[in-house]
Amino acid sequence: MRYLTIVAFVTLAFVSCKKEEDDSSSAAFDKGAMLTNLADNTILPALADYQEKVAELKSAFDTFETDASSANFDLLREKWQAAYLAYQTVKMYDFGPFRNYGYKGATGTFPTDTAVVESNISSGTYNLASAGNTVAIGFSALDYLLYNPDAFTRLNEVGYKTYTKDVIYKLSDETTAVVSAWSSYRSTFVSSTGTETTSSFSELVNEFNRDYELAKTAKLGIPIGIQSFGIQLPEYIEAPYSGISLDLLRTNIASIHRLYNGKSHAGSSNGSGFDDYLVHLEKSALNTTINNTFDQIITKIDTFQGTLEEEMQSNPSELEALYNLIQSQVVNLKTDMTSSFGVLITYQDNDGD
Repeated sequence: MRYLTIVAFVTLAFVSCKKEEDDSSSAAFDKGAMLTNLADNTILPALADYQEKVAELKSAFDTFETDASSANFDLLREKWQAAYLAYQTVKMYDFGPFRNYGYKGATGTFPTDTAVVESNISSGTYNLASAGNTVAIGFSALDYLLYNPDAFTRLNEVGYKTYTKDVIYKLSDETTAVVSAWSSYRSTFVSSTGTETTSSFSELVNEFNRDYELAKTAKLGIPIGIQSFGIQLPEYIEAPYSGISLDLLRTNIASIHRLYNGKSHAGSSNGSGFDDYLVHLEKSALNTTINNTFDQIITKIDTFQGTLEEEMQSNPSELEALYNLIQSQVVNLKTDMTSSFGVLITYQDNDGD
């Protein structure tokens, strides 16, 4: 009887271990390969492209400083727009080097506080690295400095020109530092595949979701009044002076979509991404819904012909429809996809989602 009990126990243990091995094998998804694809084909090329465009912005300012012609002014604006659009393709990576340098806050905070900008210009004494100047630096400050009605004339003023130069040079220096740090961080990123909150995979999923929600809320919901008690707040538009707010929104969401599908930054190849992970987890229907919704959002954005402020006046109902479409994707990404991955959302959004 004792012999039979031992045999039964050993047999049960063998079956149990065999079942666990089978489960592990069937559930295996190579997240390391996915992170490697995202790092080498999406993230690092996007960072390199962005760094190049920031360098071109700096060079365009140097050219304008030497020869303040209207043609060089137009070139400076053109390079600013290109760099700002490129920033939309990298700002979702707000972990690792981005977070260590506080890069996102120093680069993409909006709206800018023009009173602080003007106070800095007037005094000629400022510390652009101080917390109080977060609202007076980065791309949003340059939107004001390069596009306010008197920008061309004022760029010939010593204080105004110096301040603009300091903002651009700060952006350039910090971009170089962050991109360089990311090259070293790559090995950590691709090897950290767990679901603990400190893993690269978990941080990527969290920032992917957070950046999407910020696009929904800050770029659209607050200015059009959906998340500001029904009151339109044009002063909260991201790029009110240049009028490229909807372009920034489109580029941001298209970049999030590209990351989701594991596509290269140039869009020429399609590697392992979140979509493949969902399909592996037998969530093909969810993957189809997510991709279709992304396509619908981009198509909807493309229907608008004016600036965001103009559309707020002439087409508020369609902007609300766009917001609702973007909102409908939140549950797909933040709830269904993220829970399927076994990742915990750690950021606070206060959106009431």
